[in-house]
Amino acid sequence: MNSALAIPEILDEILQLATPSTQAAAAQTCQHWSDRSLRWLWRDMESFYPLLELLSPLTCIGDTWEFSSDLSTSDWNRFSRYATRIHSLDTTLNSPYQGREDCVVSPRILQEFILHCPTLDSMFPKLTKVVWEPKTAANLHPILLFLVPTVKSLHLSCRRPLGEEFISILKVLGPRGIYLTDFELTMRVCGQDFLDRLPAILEDQKTLTSIALPPHSATRAIVAVLGQLPSLKKYTSNIYTEFQAPLEVGMEFDWNNDTFPSLERLTLYTPLANASGLVTKSHQSRLRHLALVDRKPFSNSELLTFCSSLSASQPCLTVIDLSLYSFTTTTMISTQSIPFNYFRSLLRCAALERLLIESHLAVGYGDNDIAAMASSWPNLQVLALCSSPAISIGSDAGQPLRSVGTFARSFHRLAQLGIYVNSLDVGLTSDIHHRRFADINFGTSPPPGSEDVASLYLADEIAIGGTIRGEKGDDHVECLDSNESDERECRYRAAYWSRVSTRVQEIHASTSHLM
Repeated sequence: MNSALAIPEILDEILQLATPSTQAAAAQTCQHWSDRSLRWLWRDMESFYPLLELLSPLTCIGDTWEFSSDLSTSDWNRFSRYATRIHSLDTTLNSPYQGREDCVVSPRILQEFILHCPTLDSMFPKLTKVVWEPKTAANLHPILLFLVPTVKSLHLSCRRPLGEEFISILKVLGPRGIYLTDFELTMRVCGQDFLDRLPAILEDQKTLTSIALPPHSATRAIVAVLGQLPSLKKYTSNIYTEFQAPLEVGMEFDWNNDTFPSLERLTLYTPLANASGLVTKSHQSRLRHLALVDRKPFSNSELLTFCSSLSASQPCLTVIDLSLYSFTTTTMISTQSIPFNYFRSLLRCAALERLLIESHLAVGYGDNDIAAMASSWPNLQVLALCSSPAISIGSDAGQPLRSVGTFARSFHRLAQLGIYVNSLDVGLTSDIHHRRFADINFGTSPPPGSEDVASLYLADEIAIGGTIRGEKGDDHVECLDSNESDERECRYRAAYWSRVSTRVQEIHASTSHLM
């Protein structure tokens, strides 16, 4: 055996990156590899059915899964050998077992586990994360097998209104000695009874550092409880979805020295008008990361007010992430781009390291705006001024490719830049609407006093055709979602990419002196 493979850390690195089939083969190669290979093979599970079949093959009787035979001591020993290696269980991508979507686990299987180990503590001693996405209430109950004291991260998600069922599951956390650090609950509709009972459950979870709650859950009672959690650093509040009107009550974030003492990251799904009121609640906030998603139409004044309020009340932000998905442009003066002037007040956030703005319109800026950004945000590492990929914009809304060089010369720490480039700037005219997105990597460790322009990535997506993707200025063209008969469109995209590739190389050459 290679001497390097005798070092546990090296072997772990190899096995961690191996495929499940390779891990299984390694487990059979030699005794030295067996235990470590099995550890990685069983570490992250995407279904609980293979666990059940360690005890006995499952058979479908009516609409329930049952064990096909009585269980013996040897069955439980075999189960323990593998189940004790599991660290996470994620059923999000789980397909119906053996194609039987209508079948659920029999309550008798749950009883077998409880009879064998009443507390369930020793079943999964290393399990720390459970992600469960039940399709029905009956699919939810097997999670009780995996709620053990070692679980620190719990994600529950369901498209159906299972508020009462979720409450019955969450009520066992305290009695079982489960104290979470990460909790995420996704549900399309929350009943009033669910909202009334949730605060009492959250009040016991003093160790929470991250929480995400479903739409309409930002009630005063819930927010009041969250404000008293001493370790809460990240809060995602889904105040509404695109299918529901915004809730006008329950928006009281009373931030002061006695509430949200550790909160650093806040994500809000709410209109700009509501968000302006929220961010001004705290003038001495400890927030470092603010993300806002607004799926409703907004006006110029609302955007100006929000940016002004944000910069005035949260000057210490290091990350601002704005997703402004307005589905109409009737409230905006411009239908081509949003001038950077609407975001100019954010220049007061001098500690900014990441700024991401994604809207229904591209963000327009000039050389003076780039200079102002560079001088105001000396620590900026990521900048994205983009249009939503789901909405087409006109070719004249993009920026000239020469602005890439301006960014390269102006910023000293920028690692990623996202901008939309004008298609006319590469010498191509067409009545087809295009979107140009350039992701420029300036390198993470440039020499002192210079910038390393490592590579330029340019992607092009045509609204009525497929997609072409190029990497590092290559002429390679990949046509996606195109009919074989549409050879003309493919040739058009190939010709376009050839011209873009030439311009990319020119830009790279023009900034080579910065390397």
